[in-house]
Amino acid sequence: MVSRKNKVITVLLMVIIGTCMHFVMEHVPSGPLASLLGHIFPVNETSWEHMKMIWYPFLTAGIIHSCKTKDRGYFASFIVGAIMAMLMQLGAFSIYQSFTGTSVLILDIIIYTASMIFCILIAFDYSQKDWAKKAFPFWILLALFITASIVYLTYYPADGYVFLDNEGYQEI
Repeated sequence: MVSRKNKVITVLLMVIIGTCMHFVMEHVPSGPLASLLGHIFPVNETSWEHMKMIWYPFLTAGIIHSCKTKDRGYFASFIVGAIMAMLMQLGAFSIYQSFTGTSVLILDIIIYTASMIFCILIAFDYSQKDWAKKAFPFWILLALFITASIVYLTYYPADGYVFLDNEGYQEI
């Protein structure tokens, strides 16, 4: 069981690290390093690319807490938390952008932060559920599948709203 202090530290680190991930690629010169880092950090302003700011902090926290506590439930619960946060963020973005017709930075920040905090706390709660402690190979395969999908769709984006930038163009 993780203490309240460690939960607060986890929430703060995940939100701060996820936010900082947004700015990494603008400081990396193009080339092999940029191609490698593009697997992890957002490479453009599409909604899909911003899912990396959720996925990788959740994945990392799940691995760290599972190893630290020797409790596999943390890995599964943080995978589920990441999926929930990504869906919440995409849903909220879609709803408000359909009304405003544009992206509003302060709303983007509020939605990102709120979905991260809410889903991190849910992940801690879910970590003690029986389903999170069982079927560990399934959770590993799901995490690998999601990570591979994120990497693949970075270079070969699909058609659709989440793959369009703020001006409605698909960036590659």
